[in-house]
Amino acid sequence: MTEVITTDAGSGTGDGVGYDVTLVTNDGVESSIRCDSETTVLAAAEQAGLILKSACQAGGCGACSAVRSGGLIEMGDHDPDVIEVPEDEGGILLCRSFPRSDCRIDLPYDRSKVVTAPPTERQARITVLEQVAEAVMRLKLALVDDAGDTASADFESGQFVRMIVPGTKDHRAYSPANVANWDGELEFFIRLLPGGVMSDYLVHRAAVGDMLTVTTAQGDFTLAENGLRPRWFVAGGTGLSPLLSMLRRMAEWGDPQPVRLFLGVTRHTEVFAQAEIAELAAVMPDFRADTLVWHPDEQWTGAVGNPVDLVAAEVAALDEWPDVYTCGPPPMVDALYHALAAVGVPREQIHAERFSAAI
Repeated sequence: MTEVITTDAGSGTGDGVGYDVTLVTNDGVESSIRCDSETTVLAAAEQAGLILKSACQAGGCGACSAVRSGGLIEMGDHDPDVIEVPEDEGGILLCRSFPRSDCRIDLPYDRSKVVTAPPTERQARITVLEQVAEAVMRLKLALVDDAGDTASADFESGQFVRMIVPGTKDHRAYSPANVANWDGELEFFIRLLPGGVMSDYLVHRAAVGDMLTVTTAQGDFTLAENGLRPRWFVAGGTGLSPLLSMLRRMAEWGDPQPVRLFLGVTRHTEVFAQAEIAELAAVMPDFRADTLVWHPDEQWTGAVGNPVDLVAAEVAALDEWPDVYTCGPPPMVDALYHALAAVGVPREQIHAERFSAAI
């Protein structure tokens, strides 16, 4: 029997016409909210106390993909490649969806995955700020409590936090590269984008000692406990961050699974985190890492090519499919899905997080 949860969200924050939006989860639970024509469905749901899955909230990562099964939706600017279901089949991004009538939206997860309390904002002090490769910034933060003392960093490896860009109302989502700790440390490898609001701040205005506002951790891109199956990690650029956290967590806990890491970048000047990877290799007994450059020059003497091609070639020769974790640009993630499916890797053994293209 379908349970119906009705929540009065008012008419959103805009002044447009209000519509009834019915959100339906995989297990048949319906949640009715009110959303006006100038407010996104994602924002209206949050106003109603329903925190739906999302990450960049700027139409660039696909984390808030859903399916419109009734009514009219108009989407703002977004990357169409990140939507999990084609738009002509009803695929939408909740962070860019504005209702134009009463509508019905199917969410690709159970009601238990809908959070009813928004993430808490916390203050953090910049402790390290260094550019470690072309267009890659290493940022370390120390969380502080209301009294200015150290606060613990509690998160699952693979999750993300949101940072508010100082001097703006904009926020961006980034995954820590370290593991949860009592010292309140958060480490990030952040891609610097031309014209990016966070990139501009980090390059031109940020300094050690500055304070940032970050949220508590969110997301379910985390390690799955599936026995002793091998784990393969495939990263495109700074998509390495959450995977590095997972690997460090495995090393810390002494997980016994065989591990492969594939890191792909465009040019050799974008290679980073090689010392961190070497540290993992020194303590993990069955670990192998490959760093590949897609467009090499004479200065690069390492491996060449696309990590998706290498993964597809090597996984095809296995007797046991690994659990695969991947994070990177949407085209790379989608290509990996197709390549692994072609050789028979079950989709439930592929865990993916797409890069946000938002600047």
